[in-house]
Amino acid sequence: MTKVHEHSGNVSLLRPLALAAAVLAGVAASGAARAQGKAPFGPWQAKVLRNHPLVGQIIDAKTLAPVSRKQLEERLGKAAIAIFGEVHDNPDHHRIQARLLRAFAKGRGKPPKVVYEMIPLDKEGALSALKGARKLSANAVFDIVDWDKSGWPSRALYAPVMRATVDISGLPVPAGLPRDLVRKVSKQGLAALTRMQIGQYRLGPLPPKMQKALEKDIIKSHCDMIPPAAARAMAPVQRLRDALLAAQLADAWQKAGSAALIAGDGHARKDRGAPYYLKRQKAPFMGTRARDIPDPLVVWLAEANDKAATIRDLLPKDASPAQLADIIIVTPRAKREDPCERFRKFMRHKNKSGKMDN
Repeated sequence: MTKVHEHSGNVSLLRPLALAAAVLAGVAASGAARAQGKAPFGPWQAKVLRNHPLVGQIIDAKTLAPVSRKQLEERLGKAAIAIFGEVHDNPDHHRIQARLLRAFAKGRGKPPKVVYEMIPLDKEGALSALKGARKLSANAVFDIVDWDKSGWPSRALYAPVMRATVDISGLPVPAGLPRDLVRKVSKQGLAALTRMQIGQYRLGPLPPKMQKALEKDIIKSHCDMIPPAAARAMAPVQRLRDALLAAQLADAWQKAGSAALIAGDGHARKDRGAPYYLKRQKAPFMGTRARDIPDPLVVWLAEANDKAATIRDLLPKDASPAQLADIIIVTPRAKREDPCERFRKFMRHKNKSGKMDN
């Protein structure tokens, strides 16, 4: 984590004290807000751990100092690209995304484009049928992309952010990986792509340490129940998802002058998610000039954890907060079944059928 070093004697001693006081003041303020039901983004819809001491906090990931909602919105107003991470089934995350998306769009001469992980790229043609619609609505978008059959959480959960998208920008930009391509890359790796696609999406090899960390994270996200060989097979799919999100986001920014991405926290992480491939997009390709794509402002929506005492406890352990995001917002946890228990049942079936190699 980078720090700002002060060079005058008195200031260097006082700054840590001031920062500590600010953090304590922020915690006290957020506690009082929760007690009154007026947290920065309340009242909460998710029910688990609503009274956790970290819930309601907005934190600068670099300094770990509290940030007010007004300060966050000011930073969004200055950013050309914003990335809003989420936990997909948490209703508060989509409410917050909607509010921040409206703040991001406010005062711009041209409406920003809004890119969605949840809408696959092959729905672009279907969405074009809605261009010029006299009364475009969130439900019209959900209908045209077959949202209810997509496997994503219900349209009711995503309605706030989709309504905000339609209000400020019109049609969303699809950026999800089509299922047929997922299957091909799962079986063949990046060999399923053309050399042109690999270059276009900047899918050259990762540094070995980063590749290993990615595979380790895939194993962890599958409850430590898949073998390394399976993680190696899944890694190209994850990389392609991130690269496609970045490519669509860069294209949207270039067309509109500003753009936002709605995606899962794993795709939002700065060190190897979509922001990493956005940086790769800056490099020249096939004789073209390098693109001066601005750095995104990454907002990471984190759920409270009953074992967490600090913000750091809510984030992946393999990177510092500043390597993951710029802003962290803590919300209650959505009530859900234990995903590892469900995956355990799936793995038992897989192992019996002999389809998972060691």
